[in-house]
Amino acid sequence: MPVSDSGVLFGTQKSAAKTLYALLVTTVLLFWLNQNSISLYCQQKYHESCELPLIGQSAAWRLGGNLSEALGDARTAFADSLSRRVQLAQAPEIVPVVLPPPMPVVSVHLEAPLAPAPAPAKVPVAKPLKVAAAPLPAQASQQVVSLAAGDEVFLVGDSLMQGVAPHLANSLRKRYQINSVNLSRQSTGLAYPGFFNWPQTVASTLKSKPNIRLMVVFLGPNDPWDMPQGKGKPFLRFKSPEWEALYRQRIDAMLESAREHGVQVIWVGPPNMEKPRLSTAMAYLSDLYQRETQLYGQHYVSANTVLGYKADEFAYTLQDSQGKRVKTRGDDGIHFTITGQKLIAGQVLSLIAFPGLTVTGH
Repeated sequence: MPVSDSGVLFGTQKSAAKTLYALLVTTVLLFWLNQNSISLYCQQKYHESCELPLIGQSAAWRLGGNLSEALGDARTAFADSLSRRVQLAQAPEIVPVVLPPPMPVVSVHLEAPLAPAPAPAKVPVAKPLKVAAAPLPAQASQQVVSLAAGDEVFLVGDSLMQGVAPHLANSLRKRYQINSVNLSRQSTGLAYPGFFNWPQTVASTLKSKPNIRLMVVFLGPNDPWDMPQGKGKPFLRFKSPEWEALYRQRIDAMLESAREHGVQVIWVGPPNMEKPRLSTAMAYLSDLYQRETQLYGQHYVSANTVLGYKADEFAYTLQDSQGKRVKTRGDDGIHFTITGQKLIAGQVLSLIAFPGLTVTGH
């Protein structure tokens, strides 16, 4: 082989090696910086610890995750500071008002006393009109919470709530001019706060939005798994006493936030599922939701009642008032059709009284 050809081949191999090395270093760096996000996704997806053996416990390796979190906190703090500065810059300037000097007092000698001022005429005061209260819906006996003008409703939950929330929010807005705060998010629950922390989200939302007077919660299918309890610690086995105690604490944290802000709660228990194992888990979680809401004097309703389920039965359809079978559950045996979503939204709406508010839509 000519020397020139050998040099070209060597140069090509060297360039390829550099490229491969750069890709390898970049990949390791990305994993180093994003290890916490990758670990949380892995836990949420596979419900077990995904730390690398030996390396995962190294202080040098953990430094990357800590650095990434610190950068995220700094970015959030900077955004908040910038937002406050923009609000201050946009606020109207307060101009001090300079009052004129007081006028000198001039004494005037009157030859005759002034006539007394005539007494003001008595203005008849109109009697208040008696306004008839707006008629309540037919299910008035079932209503457990009430909303007034200007109140807001907070919608909390996973993909089950994501389907129900738009129908409930639409009815509240169109019929009663009640606005909603919908933060429902798929793949969330109470078992993996590292992925999404509902107790923390509820606390911060209720603090920042004082008009919220009702919180509706609907979640569960993402939670019946072994639960992480911290870095380097073993997962808590589902349904174990330790698992249940920690899970109850998170339910209570949300209910406690509601109590601190005077917010009413309707907690919707998940219905039976098509797969028996998941359905049994939902019954277990529903029992926890019901017990804790009752301890806090709040309100629980099961989606099973709305869908016509008795005991542990499951069906994709429901017989309507005309005797026809309508599909209420999705093909996955977990979620709902639009009909099912509307039925659950209607059940929640039937539990709310609106004294003094006039229905403006249907």
